[in-house]
Amino acid sequence: MKRMIMNFIIGLTFVSTLFARDFGSSMSLYEVYEQSGPANGYDRYMVLDPEILYTGGVGSGEESIYIDGKGAVIDLQEGTGIWISGDVNNNMTGSLNIDRCTIVNGGSYGINLSGYSTNSITNCNIINDHWGIQVSDNINVVIRDCNFVDNMYGVAIIGTETNVHLSYCNGWNNDYNYMLNCFG
Repeated sequence: MKRMIMNFIIGLTFVSTLFARDFGSSMSLYEVYEQSGPANGYDRYMVLDPEILYTGGVGSGEESIYIDGKGAVIDLQEGTGIWISGDVNNNMTGSLNIDRCTIVNGGSYGINLSGYSTNSITNCNIINDHWGIQVSDNINVVIRDCNFVDNMYGVAIIGTETNVHLSYCNGWNNDYNYMLNCFG
Protein backbone atom coordinates (compact mmCIF):
# COMPACT_ATOMS: atom_id res chain seq x y z
CA MET A 1 0.00 0.00 0.00
CA LYS A 2 2.84 2.37 0.86
CA ARG A 3 4.38 1.73 -2.57
CA MET A 4 1.08 2.51 -4.30
CA ILE A 5 0.77 5.81 -2.44
CA MET A 6 4.35 6.73 -3.41
CA ASN A 7 3.63 5.85 -7.08
CA PHE A 8 0.50 8.01 -6.92
CA ILE A 9 2.44 11.00 -5.52
CA ILE A 10 5.27 10.57 -8.03
CA GLY A 11 2.76 10.29 -10.89
CA LEU A 12 0.90 13.44 -9.87
CA THR A 13 4.16 15.32 -9.51
CA PHE A 14 5.27 14.19 -12.98
CA VAL A 15 1.97 15.13 -14.60
CA SER A 16 1.74 18.51 -12.88
CA THR A 17 5.31 19.50 -13.83
CA LEU A 18 5.23 18.07 -17.35
CA PHE A 19 3.49 21.02 -18.94
CA ALA A 20 5.33 23.64 -16.89
CA ARG A 21 8.69 22.37 -18.07
CA ASP A 22 10.84 24.51 -20.35
CA PHE A 23 12.93 22.36 -22.67
CA GLY A 24 16.22 23.73 -23.93
CA SER A 25 15.83 21.99 -27.29
CA SER A 26 14.07 19.20 -29.12
CA MET A 27 15.30 16.22 -31.09
CA SER A 28 13.75 13.40 -33.08
CA LEU A 29 13.60 10.08 -31.20
CA TYR A 30 14.41 8.38 -34.51
CA GLU A 31 17.60 10.45 -34.73
CA VAL A 32 18.67 9.12 -31.32
CA TYR A 33 17.83 5.59 -32.50
CA GLU A 34 19.97 6.05 -35.64
CA GLN A 35 22.90 7.38 -33.60
CA SER A 36 22.72 4.65 -30.95
CA GLY A 37 24.76 1.50 -31.14
CA PRO A 38 25.03 -1.81 -29.34
CA ALA A 39 25.77 -1.90 -25.60
CA ASN A 40 25.02 -4.10 -22.59
CA GLY A 41 23.63 -6.91 -24.75
CA TYR A 42 21.21 -4.71 -26.76
CA ASP A 43 21.39 -3.94 -30.49
CA ARG A 44 20.35 -0.32 -29.80
CA TYR A 45 21.11 1.28 -26.43
CA MET A 46 19.49 4.71 -26.28
CA VAL A 47 20.18 7.15 -23.43
CA LEU A 48 17.96 10.23 -23.33
CA ASP A 49 18.59 13.63 -21.77
CA PRO A 50 15.79 14.99 -19.55
CA GLU A 51 16.53 18.54 -20.76
CA ILE A 52 15.65 17.65 -24.36
CA LEU A 53 12.11 17.15 -25.68
CA TYR A 54 12.10 14.11 -27.97
CA THR A 55 9.58 13.98 -30.81
CA GLY A 56 8.14 11.17 -32.90
CA GLY A 57 8.23 7.43 -32.47
CA VAL A 58 10.56 4.57 -33.34
CA GLY A 59 10.33 0.82 -33.72
CA SER A 60 11.83 -2.40 -35.00
CA GLY A 61 10.96 -5.96 -35.81
CA GLU A 62 14.30 -7.60 -35.27
CA GLU A 63 16.44 -5.52 -32.93
CA SER A 64 16.62 -5.43 -29.17
CA ILE A 65 16.18 -1.84 -27.99
CA TYR A 66 16.84 -0.35 -24.56
CA ILE A 67 15.69 3.20 -23.84
CA ASP A 68 17.07 4.74 -20.66
CA GLY A 69 14.77 7.74 -20.42
CA LYS A 70 16.30 9.38 -17.34
CA GLY A 71 12.96 11.20 -16.95
CA ALA A 72 12.83 12.55 -20.52
CA VAL A 73 9.58 13.39 -22.31
CA ILE A 74 8.76 11.86 -25.70
CA ASP A 75 6.05 13.79 -27.59
CA LEU A 76 4.61 11.56 -30.31
CA GLN A 77 2.84 14.56 -31.89
CA GLU A 78 -0.34 12.58 -32.62
CA GLY A 79 1.63 10.04 -34.68
CA THR A 80 2.41 6.41 -34.02
CA GLY A 81 4.48 5.58 -30.97
CA ILE A 82 7.24 3.25 -29.92
CA TRP A 83 6.79 -0.29 -31.25
CA ILE A 84 8.26 -3.77 -31.47
CA SER A 85 6.92 -6.46 -33.78
CA GLY A 86 8.84 -9.73 -33.72
CA ASP A 87 8.08 -12.68 -36.00
CA VAL A 88 8.87 -16.15 -34.66
CA ASN A 89 8.34 -17.75 -38.09
CA ASN A 90 11.10 -15.64 -39.63
CA ASN A 91 13.37 -15.78 -36.56
CA MET A 92 12.86 -12.07 -35.89
CA THR A 93 12.71 -11.55 -32.13
CA GLY A 94 13.01 -7.86 -31.41
CA SER A 95 12.52 -6.63 -27.85
CA LEU A 96 11.89 -3.34 -26.10
CA ASN A 97 13.02 -2.42 -22.60
CA ILE A 98 12.14 1.14 -21.66
CA ASP A 99 12.66 2.85 -18.32
CA ARG A 100 11.85 6.30 -16.87
CA CYS A 101 10.12 8.03 -19.79
CA THR A 102 7.01 10.12 -20.15
CA ILE A 103 5.29 9.34 -23.45
CA VAL A 104 2.60 11.80 -24.56
CA ASN A 105 0.24 12.60 -27.44
CA GLY A 106 0.19 9.35 -29.42
CA GLY A 107 -2.44 9.40 -32.13
CA SER A 108 -2.71 5.60 -32.20
CA TYR A 109 -0.69 4.31 -29.24
CA GLY A 110 2.12 5.19 -26.89
CA ILE A 111 3.77 1.75 -27.00
CA ASN A 112 2.75 -1.16 -29.25
CA LEU A 113 4.06 -4.69 -28.65
CA SER A 114 3.02 -7.26 -31.24
CA GLY A 115 4.19 -10.45 -32.85
CA TYR A 116 6.68 -12.36 -30.75
CA SER A 117 8.96 -10.68 -28.20
CA THR A 118 9.90 -10.30 -24.54
CA ASN A 119 9.73 -6.74 -23.19
CA SER A 120 9.89 -4.58 -20.07
CA ILE A 121 8.30 -1.19 -19.40
CA THR A 122 9.13 0.35 -16.02
CA ASN A 123 8.74 3.71 -14.33
CA CYS A 124 6.99 5.31 -17.30
CA ASN A 125 4.15 7.80 -17.59
CA ILE A 126 1.85 7.21 -20.54
CA ILE A 127 -0.28 10.32 -21.06
CA ASN A 128 -2.86 11.32 -23.68
CA ASP A 129 -2.24 8.41 -26.06
CA HIS A 130 -5.25 6.74 -27.67
CA TRP A 131 -3.98 3.31 -26.59
CA GLY A 132 -1.44 3.76 -23.79
CA ILE A 133 0.24 0.37 -24.17
CA GLN A 134 -1.19 -2.04 -26.74
CA VAL A 135 -0.18 -5.69 -26.38
CA SER A 136 -1.15 -8.41 -28.87
CA ASP A 137 -0.11 -11.79 -30.27
CA ASN A 138 2.55 -13.85 -28.46
CA ILE A 139 4.07 -11.15 -26.26
CA ASN A 140 5.71 -11.51 -22.86
CA VAL A 141 5.93 -8.17 -21.05
CA VAL A 142 6.55 -6.84 -17.55
CA ILE A 143 4.84 -3.48 -16.94
CA ARG A 144 5.82 -2.10 -13.53
CA ASP A 145 5.55 1.23 -11.70
CA CYS A 146 3.84 3.02 -14.59
CA ASN A 147 1.13 5.68 -14.64
CA PHE A 148 -1.59 5.81 -17.31
CA VAL A 149 -3.36 9.17 -17.60
CA ASP A 150 -5.97 10.54 -20.06
CA ASN A 151 -5.83 7.63 -22.54
CA MET A 152 -8.68 5.73 -24.19
CA TYR A 153 -7.07 2.52 -22.86
CA GLY A 154 -4.26 2.53 -20.28
CA VAL A 155 -3.23 -1.03 -21.17
CA ALA A 156 -5.07 -2.77 -24.01
CA ILE A 157 -4.56 -6.52 -24.37
CA ILE A 158 -5.70 -8.03 -27.65
CA GLY A 159 -5.97 -11.81 -27.90
CA THR A 160 -5.35 -14.59 -25.43
CA GLU A 161 -1.74 -15.59 -26.11
CA THR A 162 -0.16 -12.60 -24.43
CA ASN A 163 1.62 -12.86 -21.10
CA VAL A 164 1.36 -9.51 -19.29
CA HIS A 165 2.80 -9.06 -15.79
CA LEU A 166 1.30 -5.79 -14.53
CA SER A 167 2.27 -4.51 -11.08
CA TYR A 168 2.33 -1.28 -9.07
CA CYS A 169 0.69 0.74 -11.85
CA ASN A 170 -1.90 3.51 -11.61
CA GLY A 171 -4.60 4.70 -14.00
CA TRP A 172 -6.36 8.08 -13.91
CA ASN A 173 -8.95 9.59 -16.19
CA ASN A 174 -8.70 6.85 -18.84
CA ASP A 175 -11.86 5.58 -20.53
CA TYR A 176 -10.62 2.09 -19.58
CA ASN A 177 -7.59 1.63 -17.32
CA TYR A 178 -6.93 -2.02 -18.22
CA MET A 179 -8.82 -3.82 -20.96
CA LEU A 180 -8.59 -7.52 -21.86
CA ASN A 181 -9.59 -8.76 -25.33
CA CYS A 182 -10.50 -5.30 -26.56
CA PHE A 183 -11.05 -4.65 -30.25
CA GLY A 184 -7.89 -4.04 -32.28
